[in-house]
Formats: sequence, structure tokens, C-alpha cells
Amino acid sequence: MQISVSPLHLQLRTPFRIAHGVSTQRTNVLVETDGGRGEAGLPPYLPTDYAAAKAWLSGVQLPDWTSTEPPPVVSWLGDLPPGPLPARCALDIALHDSWAKRIGQPLHVLMGVDPARAPVSFMTVSIPERIEDLTRESLPDHPRLKLKLGSGDSERDIAIVQRVRDLTDAALCVDANGAWSIPEAVSIIPRLNELNLLFVEQPIADTDPEDWHLLRRLLPQSHTPPLVADESFSRADDAIALAGAADGVNIKLAKCGGIAASRALIHLARTLDLQVVVGCMVESSLAITAAATLAPLADFADLDGAQLLAADPFRGVTFAGGRPVMPAGAGLGVEPA
Repeated sequence: MQISVSPLHLQLRTPFRIAHGVSTQRTNVLVETDGGRGEAGLPPYLPTDYAAAKAWLSGVQLPDWTSTEPPPVVSWLGDLPPGPLPARCALDIALHDSWAKRIGQPLHVLMGVDPARAPVSFMTVSIPERIEDLTRESLPDHPRLKLKLGSGDSERDIAIVQRVRDLTDAALCVDANGAWSIPEAVSIIPRLNELNLLFVEQPIADTDPEDWHLLRRLLPQSHTPPLVADESFSRADDAIALAGAADGVNIKLAKCGGIAASRALIHLARTLDLQVVVGCMVESSLAITAAATLAPLADFADLDGAQLLAADPFRGVTFAGGRPVMPAGAGLGVEPA
């Protein structure tokens, strides 16, 4: 079975500003194999770029499958050598897409999940250059918003949330992308609790899991919004290390290794009494549709990556009232735009 690897260049509709910096475009990895397609985001804060992803994928040898039965995707994935998780993710999605197409059914049907049970997805609001730029008209007309924080000024971060809270009745969460020190987080998080947040994502840097436990000990036992780990989490060992400190984990296919690995992590998170966010990178509808297959298993969904693009190269999952609506076609049901 041949693997085709190519870059997927994506232009953002507007500059996307988070604590890690400002992006206007991204280059993702696109994999095609035996009629299936897969994609994984490669944000600058992950340790894998396109060259590294392509190098690993170019060395992968998949067996030819001549049987009339569908290929044993899970077994193949388990036999792969260690490699960059985004590269594994793109291949995993392509194989799942191909597998479901061979059977002639939508992937989410074969996975036994009910799309109607998916939570309403968040729409992301990046850090504004000026707080005055946040107006009722500038905010997405959406029931759930994720506010990017980490402006470099903790008082400004709080002012951003207060401004948005004054402008909308939408449910809010915030994501600092690891921008706060532990003392800053101890000061900011209880104050944010007064603004009725669903959760605070990645308040401190991706360093030692013990920092999360220290933060938990320093925060008040009550009047603290749930804490969700993102950059600090990508593998089973991370979830185990964070249990008791974080309240939830953000599972993104690109950083966790694909559909099979992410589903296993969801089950582990439930065992550890952790809430689950199914998230995404800046990605096209190809990767977003793959992530949406797992959304019914999550408490929260953050699947707006393709909606940030100037032009989406694929057609796949759509949204009605913020909830994902899965394509009807076999496999992922994704087609070129």
C-alpha cells in the first residue's frame, strides 16, 4: 500500500493571536493512501514540523492488502514504529477513512457513536490588539466562546474576559496557552471564577506535572473553575501524572496520534475521573471531521479550526447551532472543495 505525503498550506482569514505568537498561515501534513485521506496540524509550538513528519512517513511500509475483507487498521497502527505524533495522526486518519470506505459506511457509524450527542462546539476569540476592538459586532454570534489569553499582562487578561462577559451571554472558557507563572495563575484564576467560566485551559507552562499539583495546592479548594490541560498532555503517562491536579484534558488528534490513540485516551481519562475536551488545531475540514467523530464521547468540543480559514480546501462536517453535523458519505465523507 502506497503512502502519498504532501504539505497542506492554509491561509487564515484574519491574524490569529495567542500567547505563543501571531499566525496568518499554517502548513499541515496531508496523507493519502488507498482511497483514504488524513491530515494533522503542525502548530509552531509542537516539536514536529512538516519535514520531520514527511521523513517519518516516507519510511513507513504498510503491507499490501489484497483480501476482500477490510484491512486490520488497528493492528497496523499498533505495529508502526515510534514516530512524531502528528505524522502518526495523519496516517491513522487516512487508514480509518480507507477502511470505512471499503466497508461502504460512514466512519462514525462503524465506530458506534451518535453524532446527536456531540456537545456544542466553541468558537475561538484570539487575543485582541486593543480591548476596545472587542465589540458586540466583532464577537462570533455563537452560544459558546473560547477566549485566548496570555497577553503578557495579567490585569489585561482579566479585563478581556470582563469585557466579553459584559458584551455577551454566551458560555465562556479561557485558554492561556501556558502563559502564566504559578504566582500569576494563583492570583488570576480565583478572580476569573467570578466571571462564570466553564473552565480554564492550560494556565501554566508545559513543564513538570508537579507544577500542576503545586498550583492545585495553592488555589482555594472552592471558587475555582475547572482546570484543563492541553500542551501538558498528549499521552497516557501525562494523564496519569496530571490526575488529581487537572480536572480535564484536551484531546487533539494531531498531538495524540490519531483517532485510535485519542479514543483510548478518552477511555483512560474517564477512568481517572477527568473531563474530556475534544479539540483541534488550525486544520481543514478533513482533520476537523475526523475529530468530530469522537465529539459525542466528550464533555466539550472545540472544533472551529476550519472556520478560521480564508478558504477551506475540503468539504466535510458542518455545524448547526454549534453542533457538528456529520457527512453522509462513506469513510469520513470528506470531499475536495
